[in-house]
Amino acid sequence: MTDKKMVPQIRFKGFSGAWEERKLGDVGNTFTGLTGKTKEDFGHGSAKFVTYVNVFQNPIATLDQLDAIEIDEKQNQVQKGDIFFTTSSETPEEVGMSSVWTHDTENVYLNSFTFGYRPRVSFDLNYMASMLRSPSIRKKITFLAQGISRYNISKTKMLEIEIPTPTLSEQEKIGSFFKELDDTIALHQRKLDLLKEQKKGYLQKMFPKNGAKVPELRFAGFADDWEQRRLKDVTDYFNGKAQEDNVLDDGLYELITLKSVSSDGVLQSSGKYVNDATDFLQEGTLIMTLSEQNIGAVGMTTIIPTSNYYVLNQRVAELRPNSTVVAGFLTKQINRNQNYFEIRSAGTKVQNISKGNVENFTFEIPNVDEQEKIGAFFKQLDDTITLHQHKLDLLKEQKKGFLQKMFV
Repeated sequence: MTDKKMVPQIRFKGFSGAWEERKLGDVGNTFTGLTGKTKEDFGHGSAKFVTYVNVFQNPIATLDQLDAIEIDEKQNQVQKGDIFFTTSSETPEEVGMSSVWTHDTENVYLNSFTFGYRPRVSFDLNYMASMLRSPSIRKKITFLAQGISRYNISKTKMLEIEIPTPTLSEQEKIGSFFKELDDTIALHQRKLDLLKEQKKGYLQKMFPKNGAKVPELRFAGFADDWEQRRLKDVTDYFNGKAQEDNVLDDGLYELITLKSVSSDGVLQSSGKYVNDATDFLQEGTLIMTLSEQNIGAVGMTTIIPTSNYYVLNQRVAELRPNSTVVAGFLTKQINRNQNYFEIRSAGTKVQNISKGNVENFTFEIPNVDEQEKIGAFFKQLDDTITLHQHKLDLLKEQKKGFLQKMFV
């Protein structure tokens, strides 16, 4: 085949010519997952089965996401080189997600909500893992999804899909490249997860527990008991205003909404604007969500450019700290006590928290010097987490671009 569209946009040196396309049905056969099982059959036994989540989440299935089941010689055992496909999902974009089995195992089966595919010819497994999740192949699979409230794909239809099949040596080159990229992404993900776990541990140990007057872990030079304060004692509360009729996709003033505060207290752009406003945010204040998810979560404003003002809608509030409290410390103290705000929220369709309940939030507080130490410590930790998150996001975007350009 000499069709130009069968030549990838990016290619390794030493390879030329158009790629061949072959139907899955011409080079392999399907097999079923577990059949004839009831709830009582799962959760025990010396055999294992590959879960739906394992297939859905992982281009290469992992041994970490297997569940127990009894050995059953009537079932199809999976083999190294098998490929699994999910059969249904709530959206067509998530139907037919693929996962390659690269392990030499015995007595491992496949869950009943997926089906297996066993190639009759040699493929590089890392190549298959990336190729089957590339935009070009995902588009073909999504096109075949059928349904209304839930979407499905049949084994017969899947076997009609044509996949690009370069030479085995080129497959190995491509597969090795994506394997190295995936390993790098996994390494950064582990580092990020470790940092988040460390932060969680520090939040538990650097603040007093269960009415205690001092924390378990403390900076040197501080020995005084922490004191209790209400939020109204250390901040001034300002509510936002209804802006729904004035919201634009572009404008003079960026609107701070519920979406502006993440669950871990990071302020982010809402992408919404207004052109008419009178009350603007101040630097170094806290923004708190007042309804729906993440009730009571706060993010801290930092540098607000004089050329760009920010205003609040009515579902968020601004807390302006006085001289007795450090904003960075207070942000962490509030976010680690989300349960207080969740259990005091009320509403039929939408959960909200009142100004009174916000202002009556009671917490422990040390002197300003110790607050500054704690605030600076967590800021440095948050900056490191953000840096690793940016690196991880960049790597994922790079992979997305390579998947787009290295397959046809």
